[in-house]
Amino acid sequence: MLGANVLARRAFCSLRAATSMSRGRTALTVPQNRAIHASAPVLKKKKATTDFESLFDDDDLEIVDAVTSKTTSSTKPSAPSTSTSGRTLGDSRRTKLSPEARKEKLTETLAYMKPRIGRKPTETHPEVRNAAWLNLLQLASSEAEMREIISTMPLWTQGGRTFTALFSESFVRRCQELACPRLALQVYGDYAKYNLRLTLPAARQLLHSLHRLDISELMTASALYGLYNLPAAAQDYVSCAIIVNACLRNGSEDANAIAQALLPHLRKLQAEASVDEKDTYHRENVWVVKSMENIEAMLKEPKGAKSAPTPDLAAAASASAEQTVSP
Repeated sequence: MLGANVLARRAFCSLRAATSMSRGRTALTVPQNRAIHASAPVLKKKKATTDFESLFDDDDLEIVDAVTSKTTSSTKPSAPSTSTSGRTLGDSRRTKLSPEARKEKLTETLAYMKPRIGRKPTETHPEVRNAAWLNLLQLASSEAEMREIISTMPLWTQGGRTFTALFSESFVRRCQELACPRLALQVYGDYAKYNLRLTLPAARQLLHSLHRLDISELMTASALYGLYNLPAAAQDYVSCAIIVNACLRNGSEDANAIAQALLPHLRKLQAEASVDEKDTYHRENVWVVKSMENIEAMLKEPKGAKSAPTPDLAAAASASAEQTVSP
């Protein structure tokens, strides 16, 4: 059971992230007690610091490249692009970077951050902001670059800092966009190392990113709900619909058993929930509507022509869940 202080800090982080997205970052004011001689070396150093500060501007959160834009425009409406706060990240300002410039900026940002985080940072000013992590996610354009970011994450909590809910939700979404959702499952499965909390929106995104992969991985992700004190996946309409849809599509004996066990819960949630089918702005609405359409269609199909059974599915999922570290 999480302590009251942990829950309060989590709520505060979420509120602060939402507030910063809606009104922008408030500039810090520095008292001017005395005039300081600004020599050429001082001005040069100040300019370099300002350049790196701009990397961490809370409002400059979207970096668009040709590859991402092309991929987004060709995707189906099953995963519309929206932010957690109901606002597109970076809609006020966008910077187009070439792949080379993007890679260079990612390398520079990581090199700038590392001396300033960890148990004993060698540089203490300026302090790295939470927005720096969001910039890293948007600079990453491959699984290898996501691994670079992940390898740096433990330093953040070693220095007494915590990741925001916004970063958690952006992280799992970026893993899906770069076709490496197993990395997200790995990170959330090792809380002791990464200290990245799984929120309900992030958990739903994680399930959606895994629903076409191995069923055992999907069930491992669903087991994380309890470890992070979230409502059980069977009690959440979006999560339950995604799991049942994936299990019925898999068609193995174990997957069908899971689907049949969850169907009564899904029917109850369906009767209680109200989903606006015309609302395609919110991803979760699209996921649940599409999942329910698939489920109804598959339930009407005659039994037969299904995928080969996956042996010991439940045991594999249980074993994987037991290996995760509880927060």
